[in-house]
Amino acid sequence: MFKWNKIKIHYLLRLIVFWFLFFALFRVVFIIYHHAKIPDGQHSETSLGFLYALRLDLATICGMLIIPYILWSFQQFYKNKLLHQINLGYNIILISIVSVLSIFNIKIYGEYGSLLNTEDLTYLVYPKEAVTFLSIWSLLLLLGSSAFFAYIGIRSYRRNITSFSLPFENKKIKIAQIILFPVCLFFGLRGGAQAIPINENDIHYSNIKINNDIATNNIWYLGNSICYGKVTLMNNNHPNE
Repeated sequence: MFKWNKIKIHYLLRLIVFWFLFFALFRVVFIIYHHAKIPDGQHSETSLGFLYALRLDLATICGMLIIPYILWSFQQFYKNKLLHQINLGYNIILISIVSVLSIFNIKIYGEYGSLLNTEDLTYLVYPKEAVTFLSIWSLLLLLGSSAFFAYIGIRSYRRNITSFSLPFENKKIKIAQIILFPVCLFFGLRGGAQAIPINENDIHYSNIKINNDIATNNIWYLGNSICYGKVTLMNNNHPNE
């Protein structure tokens, strides 16, 4: 049986591929759950969302890879089991959070026709609020579904995303990677070398709203909503000079 963990692929590249596939998995679940919202005869256009989603997915992934990159860099010079455990713990927590937010996003979209944002996040922070539109059984089903996908993600990560602790013996290659990776992460996070960082409007490709929402990375959308909310709050609280 073929096992891709036997192939020599850089740890960070494995992690990038892992997150692309994990986001695609939730995109498939989203389409299946909301298939009735897609107009008849438009499913082929909906499938293009996987292609148009790549840039925003990559921007999200690059943000998520900052800590693993730092830990991996230290591991190249100070091989330590603690670094491996911290990195493993970080990724397990991140997989769990993404699973919960993505499943909750699917449910929220069914209720309000919009992706999960800061206002909707209240229902996660304060479970008592959730029961205003969710029954106990629905809430348990959401939590169970989140746990199921988190289990799939964590198991896949532990089986396939290997070589974190493998140091590069060639010092020049090692230093070159340590220098080049943050540059790549920076441009990936911005969505390219353009003057303005990527946003959801850059990946909108359809006249049908749900197709654009499918292509939009829900984790990026929520993070942008949180950051935008903080900026707005700071501007509103800023005294006039």
